[in-house]
Amino acid sequence: MPPTVTELRKKARERAALLRKSEKGLLDKANALQRRLHAYVINYFLPSLEVNPDNTIKNTNVNLKKANKASGLKRFIKKVVNVAMFDYYDQQFKKLTKKTVDYFTPFNPSEAAKKRILNRGETLTEGFLNDLFDNNQIANEIQDTIKKAIVSNRNQTQLKSVLTEQIKGKEDKFGLLENYHYRNGTDELQAYTRELDQNFSTEAGLNYAIYAGGEIQTTRKFCSDRVGKVFNRETILKWNTTPQNWAGRKEDNDILVDLGGYNCRHNLDWISYELAKRINPNIEKSKYDK
Repeated sequence: MPPTVTELRKKARERAALLRKSEKGLLDKANALQRRLHAYVINYFLPSLEVNPDNTIKNTNVNLKKANKASGLKRFIKKVVNVAMFDYYDQQFKKLTKKTVDYFTPFNPSEAAKKRILNRGETLTEGFLNDLFDNNQIANEIQDTIKKAIVSNRNQTQLKSVLTEQIKGKEDKFGLLENYHYRNGTDELQAYTRELDQNFSTEAGLNYAIYAGGEIQTTRKFCSDRVGKVFNRETILKWNTTPQNWAGRKEDNDILVDLGGYNCRHNLDWISYELAKRINPNIEKSKYDK
């Protein structure tokens, strides 16, 4: 029996709820790990630096060399922080994949198509995770703070305070890991589901989609103008160039992956022509329909 709009919307809402839970969990995980990172820097890295009798950090080649090398810090980030974050992302991608397959199953994708799409999904995941973790950005930011303190003979107590705020953040400010993964991770979790949606919808011949998701105070006009409405594929694709710009639009925005742009939490819920007509009897038949 063909799926109903109600059934599909329920499945879509369940995945959206999982996405929100994944994003919150991502920040919680980053918060816990940045506390461990802070403890390492304060308790192990800083005590290795030479200080003057007045508690200022010595401006010496030895100290600068330690700050420049920071092998222990980099190892801690790689072996402790990144391993834990990698595992978290991997678990969330798998859960989101399962929810996406569940959404499209009523449209009876072939096993060959499912395998092809899920193999692409694994490639997307690997590429994203490699991009996210093959860098020294976190270590570099901490090193730069310490090197500036060395050059300026800063008081060690003051440096601890600066590093604490930098790494752990404060009430109205993300810490170092939270900020990094909020900027680089949350959009990718959303984009991953849209990539899978794009592949499944194409394979299943679904060329109509509901612009799904609620509205909040910060919802952009681009999204609020479309939320809850159904569109055919060619109309959606036109949004890549028309309008040419809107608040939050990413450079070279790919509408099927980025949708409303930075931090957009809406989705395209792909449906059949028959279901689209029930929502909008006047919708034009897509030129992509076979």
